[in-house]
Amino acid sequence: MDGKLLRLGIVIATLVLGIFLVSSIYSNFSHLMEQQSGQAGQPAANNAPAPQPS
Repeated sequence: MDGKLLRLGIVIATLVLGIFLVSSIYSNFSHLMEQQSGQAGQPAANNAPAPQPS
């Protein structure tokens, strides 16, 4: 029984450390995903109001 508890503790600790690793990698590279406003070859949208139909 002690061996099973030790194994379960190791698995839980590994999962927790893996979650922290993935979240830190995501926070380091999340700035690369923020550039989705414009597509290739098109300028990024500005904050100008849209023209009103007459």
